[in-house]
This record gives sequence, C-alpha cells and structure tokens, in this order.
Amino acid sequence: MMKQGTPNVRTASKDILARLLASEDLIVQHSEIAETACFNTQSRILTLPVWENMDNAMYDMLVGHEVSHALHTPSDGWLGFIGEGKDASQRQMVLNVCEDVRIERLIKKKFPGLRRDFSHAYKSLHDRDIFQLKDRPIADQHLIDRINLYYKGEIYGQATIPFSTEEREWLKRLDAANTFEEITAIAEDLADKVAQDQEENEENDPQSGAGEEGEGTPGTGVAGNDDSDGDNEQSGSGS
Repeated sequence: MMKQGTPNVRTASKDILARLLASEDLIVQHSEIAETACFNTQSRILTLPVWENMDNAMYDMLVGHEVSHALHTPSDGWLGFIGEGKDASQRQMVLNVCEDVRIERLIKKKFPGLRRDFSHAYKSLHDRDIFQLKDRPIADQHLIDRINLYYKGEIYGQATIPFSTEEREWLKRLDAANTFEEITAIAEDLADKVAQDQEENEENDPQSGAGEEGEGTPGTGVAGNDDSDGDNEQSGSGS
C-alpha cells in the first residue's frame, strides 16, 4: 500500500485520544514503514501506520482497536499461549483473530461512538482490498480467514460469509467468550484445527505448499500487537 502523509488529520490529536481512551500515558508513534497498527503489551508502545488518504474514522478505528488490546489483553497470558517453536507464529495468528473478536466487542461497548468509525473504516479497507479478496472468493478461504471476515461484518455482511453447521460452533463459542482465558481455550482448539487441516492438505496435494494463499497459514486483519521483537502479538486489526 502506498505510503504518504495525511495532511487532513491532526495526528497529535490521535495521540491524545489514545491516551484518554486507555487512561494510560501510552507511547504513540506514527510509522511510514509499519504495515499495520500494533500495540506492544510490554513496552506500551502503540504504533499507527501512515497509509495513503487516511481519514479520521480510519485513525479512530485503529486507535480504538489497539487501545482495547492495551486495556484487555494481558502480556503474560499472550506470551504464554504463543510459546516458542515452529508453530509459534501460527498460534499467534489464531489467537490474534480470536482475541480481536473480544477486544473489538469490548471497546465498542465501552465507547459506542466508535461503532460508526469501525463501520466506515472497514468499508474503506474493503475498497482498498486490504484483505486481498479481489481474486479470492470468500467461500474458498480457510476457516480462520472466514472467521476474521465474519466479525468484520461492517464490510461484507455476516450473512454472506459461508460456514458449515460444524464450523458455526466456533462462532457460538466466540460470541459467548468474555474473558481472555475463554479466548485462549478457543484459540487452542482452533490452532489444532488449522494444523490438522494443513496436514491433510499436504497429504492430499504435496505440491500445494503449506504457505500458499488460501491453503496454508492465512493472513488476517490489519491491526494487533507488536511482534517486532519476538515478544508479542501480530496485528491485525484488527484489524
């Protein structure tokens, strides 16, 4: 995505907004090289990307998403779930999708005025094809990607995301989850499901490649927690 300044937005006011919403003196930085918004649960640094033509709604959605991580995502619990090893990045991705469901629900409940910003911003992200759906039918995407899109219903409409009866059980569990512990229990089971699906794909088609778009570990969202030092979550906003 092309990066350039955003002259129509007073970015300093977004720094103040983040601190007010979080009730914490967060460190806020704006980065032209950041691919996503992210929050480091240890250093308490909130990073906002500099994208082309970002408006106030986009900034406020990203700030709201990351502030909710600051308020609700425990650093120790996050790191403990991800662990180390070759599957750490995949476990991080799955937890990010599941935790985003909870933290976005919580921030919109606490600050209802953000609902309009989330809706507007996700519509804008759809128009930018940030989720790379132009040539990838939603029905062909991996379960974890469809879950991610489902909870960004402002973009696609939840009714348009296809799930089997069995897959809808994941949605019921996520809808009922209120605590981080409940989310990690779901993410543990879902990570096992993702790994199992990958093994089956490789057995059925060894040439397909585990990391291929739509088949292996999927990409998710546009916001999350900072993984630059190997200690925290990915992004995606949320987003």
